[in-house]
Amino acid sequence: MPQKVKITQVETYPVIDPERSHLFQITGPRGGMRAYQKPGSSNPLWSVTSVLSNTVAKPGLMYWHNTQGREAIVEQLGPVVGETLTQDMLDAALKAARTRPSRSSKEAADLGTRAHDMISEYIDMRITESESYPIIPDDLRTVWESYLQWEGQSGIHEYLKTEFAVYSETFRYAGSVDALAVKDDGTFMVIDWKTSKSLYSENAMQVAAYANALSYPLNVANPQTGQMGSSIPSDDLWDTWTMIEPWVIRLGKEDAEFEARQVTNPQLALDGFLNAMEMWYSLGLPGLTDTAKEELESYFNIPEGLPSVW
Repeated sequence: MPQKVKITQVETYPVIDPERSHLFQITGPRGGMRAYQKPGSSNPLWSVTSVLSNTVAKPGLMYWHNTQGREAIVEQLGPVVGETLTQDMLDAALKAARTRPSRSSKEAADLGTRAHDMISEYIDMRITESESYPIIPDDLRTVWESYLQWEGQSGIHEYLKTEFAVYSETFRYAGSVDALAVKDDGTFMVIDWKTSKSLYSENAMQVAAYANALSYPLNVANPQTGQMGSSIPSDDLWDTWTMIEPWVIRLGKEDAEFEARQVTNPQLALDGFLNAMEMWYSLGLPGLTDTAKEELESYFNIPEGLPSVW
């Protein structure tokens, strides 16, 4: 049977419209194209990560896939060197080479998801001033130690929220922020955790898009409560990149270490993401296949006349 579309309700923050305090996150089968939807709206808000993953080239990932395949073949055939190579041996080696990259990717993604959940649980405990402490699984202890090293040097005054949705109706995109904090100097930190071995330019585009989507809500709402505050005249709105800092934090999973990088040119990173959206349209919406459209159309209208080169 075909897999079903996954629907998850994700709360927004700060809440500037009490009737729309959440988005519906809609993910196609097999972890396919993702979009978000506001309650009462039939228009999709395209996932930042889905757009970037379908437009930004990842040559390093291709090399990694090739390496995984070669290593799988060596593991399969190494023990039988000197013996007569049979068709069954060859088939087993080819199958291992074909499946190893996806299996390794899934294992890494699962560990990353669990690491995010662990850190989110801890931040929620800090926000609520709970005396509890998260249970740290053995295979996440190095990530946890990496996180504590970073937090001790972060300059964070307090966390405001973790794991929440942001969106831009102007540019028709949405995504999920890992954490929002206030620094000692009063500026906001929009934080995205990574457990990969390196950081990439698309990571900066991703978190800059989130920061841009947060700019207006943070201006007009009380971030301490997440509720609507007094309206601020547009002339008095602060400059986004003066008050909001996008950060990507890579947490080591093999050694207890971290790499913290602030997006120092966030406007360029945002422009890069918006250009990626235009590229996504011009490439014919890769990821949004005809089958995916049919599946997603049950939940919202796929706009007619999307930009296209044809």
